[in-house]
Amino acid sequence: MGVNSKIKGGSRMTQTMRPWIRATQILKVGLVAGVVALALAACGGGGGSSSGGSVPTTLTGTAAAGAPIIGTVTIKDSTAPVAKTKTVTIEADGKYTVDVSDLVAPYMVRADGRVGGNQYHLYSAATAEDVGGTINITPLTDLIVANIAGSVAQTYFDKGDFSSLTATQLKTQSDALAAKLAPILTAVGVSGSIDLLRASFSTDHTGLDAALDILRVSTDTSTNVATITNIVTQQKMTANISTGTYSGELTDTTGVATAATDIQKISSGFKKFSDLFAKGLPSETNPTLLALFDAETFLEGGQDRDSFLSEITTDPSMVGISFTNITIKSMEMATSTALVGFTVFQHGAQMSDAPEAWYMIKRDGAWYMQGDQRVAGVEIEPRAEYHMSESGNPITTGLMVDINDRGGRNITRAVVTGAGLPAGGVTLVNNIERDYFEIVGQNNGNHYAMTDAAINEIAESGEVYTAKLYDASGLVATYTVTLGKRPYLASELTVAKFPVITTPTLAELRTFVGGAATVAWTMPEGLSNDWLDVGINDNAGNSAIFEAELLPADTSKSFTLDPVTSTGQHFTVTGGWLWLTGYDSDGRMLSTAMW
Repeated sequence: MGVNSKIKGGSRMTQTMRPWIRATQILKVGLVAGVVALALAACGGGGGSSSGGSVPTTLTGTAAAGAPIIGTVTIKDSTAPVAKTKTVTIEADGKYTVDVSDLVAPYMVRADGRVGGNQYHLYSAATAEDVGGTINITPLTDLIVANIAGSVAQTYFDKGDFSSLTATQLKTQSDALAAKLAPILTAVGVSGSIDLLRASFSTDHTGLDAALDILRVSTDTSTNVATITNIVTQQKMTANISTGTYSGELTDTTGVATAATDIQKISSGFKKFSDLFAKGLPSETNPTLLALFDAETFLEGGQDRDSFLSEITTDPSMVGISFTNITIKSMEMATSTALVGFTVFQHGAQMSDAPEAWYMIKRDGAWYMQGDQRVAGVEIEPRAEYHMSESGNPITTGLMVDINDRGGRNITRAVVTGAGLPAGGVTLVNNIERDYFEIVGQNNGNHYAMTDAAINEIAESGEVYTAKLYDASGLVATYTVTLGKRPYLASELTVAKFPVITTPTLAELRTFVGGAATVAWTMPEGLSNDWLDVGINDNAGNSAIFEAELLPADTSKSFTLDPVTSTGQHFTVTGGWLWLTGYDSDGRMLSTAMW
């Protein structure tokens, strides 16, 4: 197979990577519109009491940051000289439970995962008195622990010097923070004396969860100052975690109660969207579906509302899609607009490259979806590839850059800049014949291979890249994309980390000239099914392609490829390709390819 076929196979895969992308080919970039939500009061919780004389052995609670954290909880105990740790998975509603019967109190607890496209590492703590009760993990508990430690909570956790932590310290700092937040808490129906560590709550945009929708906590590790922001009024308060003292007030609650109601309306709208696709495909003219979108302003990767709905309502892979974990990224009360983050699930698994945010607008008391408001699709993701066909070093790693002119804006090129890339950035040009943008100066399609030195310039998470799109007249638009996780270093990768293709062999693929075929594979531990792309071609640019979004339990796919062009002409096969992709818990793609 020639180089052109190799590029085509790789590019088709990256363009149609997952069912959502195949349906819209643009929803891979961050988007959404939102607002804030809040309501009702949270119940009290905690304590180490037991019933029937049984001895409590567990800690339980909710891990959330405006929505349930999708990830894990790790508990670390006070065993000396080497602390013990345990890790458990957080449930879909943010709840976790860990058995501490073989651990020594006091404990530090860490939640690791994602909310609305952002990576979180949040901390909390517990003492022996808390066993059998509730210990939450939120941005507020993280600040409580930091105020006790006099340093960022991560340092306290990593050093393991929390053996002297007491219940009194936890209560004192929890009460102090609750008192400072009392105006916001009261506005959403929560008592200002709530125990932020131990109060049981549900991630349903009411009670304490409503307060978490409104409040944002960010910490400057160089100054040890945390800033708490009311995203409705933009009023701020700071906490010096070196001294455990606060400056400023969050007394302005203008619009907070309205925001609480609004976020519930927004969440309800996304549930309606999910319900329509739960067991089938709705009509593109379904009144309930149409009522969710703003026809005048909707734009998703260049597509207007009607084009977007036409695609997703005719794609079988959309069945079972759900939009959950609604969180507020920003909102503007004056213009009745918001940016809302969410998570997309299919068949119970999180989709790593689905949309993560949409803009929204409020008209006559109702909220409508506006899409990402971008004139084209822009996707930048970590990706590693294992090329079975190549000798020497068959593994490459770097960034997949997917630019898609779905809106037909005649975009001719794009320039992407950011950490680990050349000083002038990476230029991509629109290869119309192959229906994708390819990177200039390399033969890897839209996968930019990087050295470990370049990857080490990238932040572990949250690195931002800028994409500028041009047409014949000049600059069309500028967008940013945030990485959830940096790419794998080459030194971190071995062949064993990639999907294993058991059928066909390389020799069998090279003699395949069409007809019925089966691809079978296994995924290594920690990797989930993503996408399969198989094709045959001739030297004149003709090809026949099979593409499939893979379900979590799939281990094989059967299909038939006929060497016939779209106009019905038979062609002589001279080559073929196969790409199989999985993704890890951070959404990083790993592909095995042969040609």
